[in-house]
Amino acid sequence: MTAEVVTVDYDTPPADVVTTMTAYDVSAVAVVDDYDSVLGVITRTDVLTGLQVRTPDQSSRAPWRRPVAAPAWTAHSAGQMMSAPALTVEPDVTLGQAGRLMRHHAVNRLLVTGPDRRLLGIVTAADLLKVYDRADEVVRAEVGQVLATLPTSDVAFDVHDGVTVMAGTVADAGTASLLSRVVHSVPGVTAVRSEVTVDPPAAAEAAPAVRTRHRPIDGWWQTRRPHRDNRPIPAAARR
Repeated sequence: MTAEVVTVDYDTPPADVVTTMTAYDVSAVAVVDDYDSVLGVITRTDVLTGLQVRTPDQSSRAPWRRPVAAPAWTAHSAGQMMSAPALTVEPDVTLGQAGRLMRHHAVNRLLVTGPDRRLLGIVTAADLLKVYDRADEVVRAEVGQVLATLPTSDVAFDVHDGVTVMAGTVADAGTASLLSRVVHSVPGVTAVRSEVTVDPPAAAEAAPAVRTRHRPIDGWWQTRRPHRDNRPIPAAARR
């Protein structure tokens, strides 16, 4: 993230917006209010969209004078030029998440905001490229530090050109999925190839309990059966 962000106010005239972008050699500026809360963003595309070139009527001029094209604006302020709401992320967003968000929305920058959308910085596509250009040795060391905090004693890994390959066994599928997510969030990791398998539990633990049908114990059965004897039923009752 870059903490220094070029900003303009909501009421800044369009000509001053262009002057600011040219002076700081930036492709976009953030539009903020008096409390540095983000209102929107103005890119070069927004500037070109709001720009009209008017050519004066040559019939009203002397024939030897060339007409000079003058810029005209469809908007009267930065607030009318900006794209709103601006695409923002929180400070704790991972680089992988930022990259996927840029790709999904087809943008080259994300404004970083805190509470109340207070502007904190900006993340650009160039920032992501700088991070992913890290040496494998540095990435390997950070991946090792991350894995050391997880139950991964039986997992080995290596990093080559940013691609991290893991192999080994873990206790459950949840841990295997967690490994891939955590490693992918390490700056400089471009891809994760996981060959981690789940160690099967012991046969006794894996086998489900089987309930067998059997005749209840006589003592228990007798306590719940109504009492019957072997005396003959009277003839009157059989009628």
